[in-house]
Amino acid sequence: MKFFEQIAQSIVEKTSTVLGVSMSITDAKGTIIGCNDLTRIGSHHEVTEEVTKAGRAVIFTKENITGRKNVLPGVATPIRFQRQIIGVLGIIGEPEEVGKYVEFVRTHVEMLLQQSFRTESFYLQMKTTELFIQHLIHFKEWESEDTLQNYCSMSGFHFDCPRMCILIDLSSLHTAKGEEGVLRISQYDLFQVISHYFQVHDEDIISPVHQGQWIVLKYMDGADMKKMRRQCEHALKALRKFFRNQQVAGSVSIAYGKSCSGFAGVSRSYQQALQALSTGKERAKGASGVYAFDDWNILLSALVQDIQPALAETLDDYAEKLVSHSNASALIETFLVYCEQGLNVSRAARKLFVHRNTLLYRLNQLSEILSIDTQSFEQCLLLYMALKKRKDQAIKVHT
Repeated sequence: MKFFEQIAQSIVEKTSTVLGVSMSITDAKGTIIGCNDLTRIGSHHEVTEEVTKAGRAVIFTKENITGRKNVLPGVATPIRFQRQIIGVLGIIGEPEEVGKYVEFVRTHVEMLLQQSFRTESFYLQMKTTELFIQHLIHFKEWESEDTLQNYCSMSGFHFDCPRMCILIDLSSLHTAKGEEGVLRISQYDLFQVISHYFQVHDEDIISPVHQGQWIVLKYMDGADMKKMRRQCEHALKALRKFFRNQQVAGSVSIAYGKSCSGFAGVSRSYQQALQALSTGKERAKGASGVYAFDDWNILLSALVQDIQPALAETLDDYAEKLVSHSNASALIETFLVYCEQGLNVSRAARKLFVHRNTLLYRLNQLSEILSIDTQSFEQCLLLYMALKKRKDQAIKVHT
């Protein structure tokens, strides 16, 4: 048992320090894998077979160890894991003095073994799930589904039911020393916190995507979207509190896509959540928040970012023509506010703190420069997207 060998020396050092006694631990073959006397590690302990056969604690006095090599006085007892004897614990010293520790230490060692096994099993399962997630989120409709289907068959998951991709972004976390905050917190602890707030159904899947991001594939059959947002907001508050308690600062963000079925559907939901996360963090200037792909503001920003190259080039020409004008700054700000106020001149003028006639004059200038009908929603929408994209790119450069 590899993990037994890995933790034996650590168990000896920590336990013997607390109790003030010397200890040794052997594996089932009698090889010493943990001991206060480092020179004994790797040597054979001949009494292991005797204690294993007895199946109980055996006392070794100075008298009955005479002539026996590498055997010290004390008490030895079998170590059991899943009802099998896997080694022997020896507490070294006068038996009448150290005997009182035997059952306590044996129980403690077996408990640590169980804990270590659960942790190792968790990490093994997590690695398998993470590999599956990587295949899934990059899945294309024309690709073979065999690898994904095999994992689902093994794990009991079904992808014919609707699922929503939720991304939990921790990339902005850091410690007071400027180190990566998430490095100080184990995946096991993060999983426990995230699953507490998101794992409700057996079909829910939680996994890291990479060091600074986790994914939840949420089973959504008949789920209420408003309730889902409240759940995300509640989880966000809890996660922020958790990291503060761990002395980890920075922002945490949660984003989610739409509910979709099938492997390709979940992959689309992931891309939507990723887009919502990127756009939401940009709009919030990196502050914590919950971002939904179907939010109108997120959709608009996403649309602006994804304008096709040919159309973008033409719109950029218009934007460049306007930017080169001597009154460009005032004209651009006026037009953006005018659009955001629903092409309402009065509201836009109040928002800009200018006279209504001033605003009309600027709109007329725009019409002359670009030959645009500023009363046409469709034409204003195109120019708005071009100017908005240019403004967002300028903000990125300066941040």
